[in-house]
Parts: sequence; structure tokens; C-alpha cells
Amino acid sequence: MTSGTGRQRSSLAFILLTVVVVVCSLDLARACTPAVIWCPHESSDYDAAYKTAPSSPLQKLTSEEFENGLMQFNVTEPAIVTEELCIEDLRNNKVLSNATNGSKIFYFPCVDNPNTIFQKLYKQIRIVEDVNDEHELNMVLKDMDSNGCVALTGKQCRYSYTERIKRQVLESNSTEFKIKTDRVLLYSAKPLLLKTSEKSKEVQLTMSKIASIRDRKDKDEKSVILTISFRDVENVGPLTLEFLFESKSVGYYTLNKVQSPDLNPDLKPSTDFLTRRDITFPYNFSYHCSIKTVFANKQTDSYLSITDMQVQIDHKNATFNDAYDCVGFTSIPIWTGIFVTAILGLIMIWALTMIMDIRTMDRFDDPKGKTITISSAE
Repeated sequence: MTSGTGRQRSSLAFILLTVVVVVCSLDLARACTPAVIWCPHESSDYDAAYKTAPSSPLQKLTSEEFENGLMQFNVTEPAIVTEELCIEDLRNNKVLSNATNGSKIFYFPCVDNPNTIFQKLYKQIRIVEDVNDEHELNMVLKDMDSNGCVALTGKQCRYSYTERIKRQVLESNSTEFKIKTDRVLLYSAKPLLLKTSEKSKEVQLTMSKIASIRDRKDKDEKSVILTISFRDVENVGPLTLEFLFESKSVGYYTLNKVQSPDLNPDLKPSTDFLTRRDITFPYNFSYHCSIKTVFANKQTDSYLSITDMQVQIDHKNATFNDAYDCVGFTSIPIWTGIFVTAILGLIMIWALTMIMDIRTMDRFDDPKGKTITISSAE
């Protein structure tokens, strides 16, 4: 009898344990949505809100906890809400990366119903259909006031919380090169490549090797100089690159020179890398070139290569404006089409001219009348 009672208790305990595990799994499996807030450097909201941050970045916040943390920020309205938002969208979005670069970022990786809290706290909500639509998101961010904090979240995430916890945390393999200062935005899809001489190997200049970044204007207040200092560059050591954006004509910037004052001491005052490409773009526009842009120095057989470069002076909210592209509208395929069409058009015009020049007879023989005589002149 005692043995049977013990078995019943063990079975009951096992059933209760199974029910608890299933309920907890269902609770954890509910999808949660990330939220991100970024503030300008001069904002004091970040320091106040940092004290209310969760102790673990993997902690799942309830709506009440998220609301208490969100109230610490002076968020610029309208707040931004997307139809879907996941961590992958935040990590791989170029527009968001440029917008948050250099700002104070506060990140909530997993929140229950953040969209509901946004609607409760903010009177104005801007809906973005697809956060990966760079043009739509860029236009929304350009309309925002850069003096306050910007808040972004989504209505849902396509991944559940348990799927995200199980997923292996990988180091970021991003090779993008992104520079943001008060005046200049510079982007490259890959690290900059530097070759110091004909016999040397190419060296990658990655973001991790950057020691300092700054920009300044020259003496005449017309040109902008972007200075990037690198440390521990292979076979080089400390390295400084100065991108010179000259205003040679009214309303336009030109980039045709990159200087390095410490690359080759024999060249005074600096090593000048020049490009054959005409990198010229107007104020309030960016410049983009998907092919490699090479700045070379013939004296030392050295060069600096930039892949998929985009640059802008006097940006707004750390976003690129419409771009002037190095591949113009009249590309080689377009010129080919125009040339072939022109040849066919000339052939058609010549054929029509020949047809219109055909002269038909306007006089005919009459059996009852005189015989028609046609002179050689006719």
C-alpha cells in the first residue's frame, strides 16, 4: 500500500513538473521586440536612464519596466514604429548605423509590447512599413529634430524569444568602414586598403585601428579637412590620413587628394595620394561610387583604395542625402542603345527618301489619239 502511494505521488510530481515546464516554455516563447533610443552627445538623458537599465542585456523587460525606463528620456516626437523589427534589422541596417554613429545609444533587446507603451507615452507616432527600406527610413530620420533623443521600436519580431536565446552569439563579421564627425560622413563597404610601396603588401585599415577622428576647416574657411589617425598599422606603425574636401567652385565640394604627413618622411610636407576620378558633388548632396576609388602616389608606387565609397559634407542627423554617382546616367549600355538606334534611324530615313524619290508615269497611250512621244529630257 505504501509503495503504491509513493508511486502515485511520484507520478503526480512528474505531471506537475511537466506542466510547469510547458507553461514556462510557452511564456518564454512569446515574441519580444527590441527598442533602441539614441541621443546627441550634449544630452543628459542617457546618464539618468542608465541607472534604470536591466542588469543583464539578455533580460526580458515587461511593459511596466520598459515604460519606467522610457520616461527618463526626452524623446523627439514623432516616435518611430516599424511593422517588424528584430535585432538583425538593427545590426544590418546601413541608415540606422549612420544615424546612431557617434551618438549615445540606449538599447532594450527584448521588450513585451513596446508599441503599446509608445502609443501611451507619445502623441505622434510615425509608422514605417519596412525598416530595411533605406529610402523610406532615411526620409523619416531627415525630418526628425536632432536636438532630442530618437526612439525606435516595432510592432512585432518574426523570431521568438526562445529562438533568439538558443541562437549562438557570434562576433560581428562586419567589415564596413564608417566615419562620422560633426561635418563629415564617410562610408566604405570594406576596410581601406593601403599599399606603401611597389614591393610591400596591401594593409587593411579597419575601424579597430582608429585612434582618433576629427575635422576642421582650412584658413580660408572654404575647404574641409577630415583627419583619421590609425595606430599599430602593419609595417607602418602610427598613420594619419587627411581627406581634403576643397570648394573650388561655388556650391560644390571636390575630393581629389588624400595626404599622409607621416607615411614617408622623405616626402615633405606629406605624401599626396591623387585620384583621376572627378569626385565633385554639390552642397547638401552626397557622393557615391560603387566601384573602387583609388588615390595613388607615383613617386612611391603607393596607393589608397576605397570600396563602394560614399561621402557627404554638412550632413543632417548622420544620414546621407541624395547621391551624385560616379556612374553617370549615360552608362555604356545606354550609349550602345543610343548608337544602335541612331544607325537604324538613319537607315530608315534613307529608305524613306529613296521611296519618296520614285517617279511614276503620269501619261498613258490612247489608242484613238496621237502616239505619245517622250523626249530624252523628260
